[in-house]
This record gives sequence, structure tokens and C-alpha cells, in this order.
Amino acid sequence: MRILINQDDGAKGWDRAKGEGFSLQITTEQNVDAIAKSITQRGGTLESEPADTPWGARIFRLRDPDGFKLTISSPHAA
Repeated sequence: MRILINQDDGAKGWDRAKGEGFSLQITTEQNVDAIAKSITQRGGTLESEPADTPWGARIFRLRDPDGFKLTISSPHAA
């Protein structure tokens, strides 16, 4: 899967903060811990490690290279 997130056409400049007031949650049946490990093995940084939530999902958070906030979630804890 590939997702392209874009704030605008860049007319306001490329060096400003992006992703403010915006977050994207991606829910998957895949192993959330394995996805997080793959991200860190490729040099990415997580904002939070995978953890179980009170509502039963397992999630972690990160920012993409442009600063957009992403939450990766399973529909249920492992």
C-alpha cells in the first residue's frame, strides 16, 4: 500500500511545520509489533512503542518524514 499525504501545493513554502492539527489512523490486521520493528530497522523513529489500549486495540504512533502524525493500529490486541 502507498499513501500520499500532502498539505497543499507548496505555495506557502516548504520549510514550515506540516501536519499540525492533522493525524491519520491506519488500522490493519497485520502484526503491529512487526510493522513497528520494520520501521525502526529502516531508520524510522516511533513517537510511541506498540501498546495495548483499554478498548482492545494495539497501537503505536510515529511522524512521517514531513511531520505528519500517523497512528498504526490493530483492531484488537495480540
